[in-house]
Amino acid sequence: MKKLVIILILLAGGLVALAVSNPDESDFREWYVDEHGFGGAVVSLAVQRENRVFFSSYSIGGHALIKKRTLAYGIAGTFFKAGD
Repeated sequence: MKKLVIILILLAGGLVALAVSNPDESDFREWYVDEHGFGGAVVSLAVQRENRVFFSSYSIGGHALIKKRTLAYGIAGTFFKAGD
């Protein structure tokens, strides 16, 4: 029983740490401009953030005839490219 309580406390602490370190749009813009230069600065203005509490996804499009394309995922203060 004592081990279960310790595991639950550690799990809760890990989830809180993920939620607190979830990157925001300004963090994404800075990272995307570093990756793609001036073109990245222009594209990053149209990016939409979907906050999922423990991580975020950053996508472009999804309006009318433009297909939604996920550019990256942000978790624990870092970003991972999605797709190509």
